[in-house]
Amino acid sequence: MPIFVNKIEITDDEVHAEMQHHPAGNVEDARHKAAEALVIRQLLLQEAENLKLLDSPQTCDLKEQEAAIDTLLGQEISVPQADEEICSRYYTQNPERFKDKSTGKLLPLESVAGYISDYLHARSLRTGISQYIKILGSKARIAGFVFEASESPLVQ
Repeated sequence: MPIFVNKIEITDDEVHAEMQHHPAGNVEDARHKAAEALVIRQLLLQEAENLKLLDSPQTCDLKEQEAAIDTLLGQEISVPQADEEICSRYYTQNPERFKDKSTGKLLPLESVAGYISDYLHARSLRTGISQYIKILGSKARIAGFVFEASESPLVQ
């Protein structure tokens, strides 16, 4: 059964071709993950087109589409960098994550602060992208698929 995202069709053949990128315990779960990925991609491409970041997704190649999606997400998602206080708080609240595996001793904050900052930034970015996709999905007319965008495959 085809899926429509604002009158743009995602065919069964496209879903089946996408399934190879979404391993799952059974065929139905793989199909659902593949369909969700294609719906999310279509939502992002349509928004990129609406914001004049892309001419027509149907006439652009994959590199142009990916560049437009990257530009869209960079433009629409703003995530602050974790400062020293936030990194210190995370370090204090999660000491088990910062123990040396061979000695069991806690690593100094100075040696893991960069890792903490990068981790918190990436986590915030994933959350921001997921929320943005939910917003796009709530404004779209999607037929043939139940769209939840809980943890989008785009941001794993």
